[in-house]
Amino acid sequence: MWENFRKIGLVLAALIISVAVYLTFYAEEEVKQNVLEYSLDLMGEKFLALVPDGKEKNRLTELYQGFKERALKGNVAPQQIETLAANILNTSNAETALTPQQAEGIFRSALMAPTPKFSESPYIELGSDKPPQPARAPTPERLQFVGKRVKTIFELNEKVFVVIKKHHEKARQIHYRVKNGLRIVLDVNLRSHLDKEEFKNLVAQLRDLEKEQVLKWEKDLSVELEKEMVETKKELAGLKNFLEELQEQRSFEILKELESLQSLEHLKHIPIIDADSIRIMVERSLREAGIRSPKKPHE
Repeated sequence: MWENFRKIGLVLAALIISVAVYLTFYAEEEVKQNVLEYSLDLMGEKFLALVPDGKEKNRLTELYQGFKERALKGNVAPQQIETLAANILNTSNAETALTPQQAEGIFRSALMAPTPKFSESPYIELGSDKPPQPARAPTPERLQFVGKRVKTIFELNEKVFVVIKKHHEKARQIHYRVKNGLRIVLDVNLRSHLDKEEFKNLVAQLRDLEKEQVLKWEKDLSVELEKEMVETKKELAGLKNFLEELQEQRSFEILKELESLQSLEHLKHIPIIDADSIRIMVERSLREAGIRSPKKPHE
């Protein structure tokens, strides 16, 4: 009889251990998903706040919801998530009112960000039910990392902006870049405003991010951003000419998702755009459709 109790006890112990292991794994996976989902919601809320209410905003909401669903499934490259996050923050901080077309341009340009670890056509056809699959999907760990990074920077942005507003500093005292992952750049002028007890915790957080090379201090940041904007406008103008040549070839229907980019050159803040990557992707799309792309000047 005691032997039977012993066997039952062993079975119950094994069952309890199995359930505990399952629940632990499930909880870890849920946390990973929740961090990314929370960050995507932060991005979506700030992005949609850039445009006034109306029918066009409803359409942008649907586009963003589709993006969020694909991102949660691992069908969006981390680089594209980070680029969109940087574009949203930079544009929002500039306190520039956007037309729905301009907001869509910012959105679509981020989804054309270069993705070296993905297939040659990494961007998402936003109107398609079957977006192209990445050659190597991001791991859950990578997505969790991106989710945490976006969450940290979005929450930090609100704290730093309090300092900027309180001391009537220009919004260009803060900027976000994505060349080597999502990074924050602050003007050294802000240091003088942070040397107060009320910002003690914020200073500690900034110091930690600086050690992790997520944060960088720059002198005369607004001047540097002006130079970058001039260069970006040149790239955008060249890209616009490129698209106009495509229109003459009656091939613009294939590239409809690029149309909204042309409205961005009038913004006070130009979002992150990789014109060369966009040209390469466009030319590849044309080749696949059997259409010749415009010849380069030297050809």
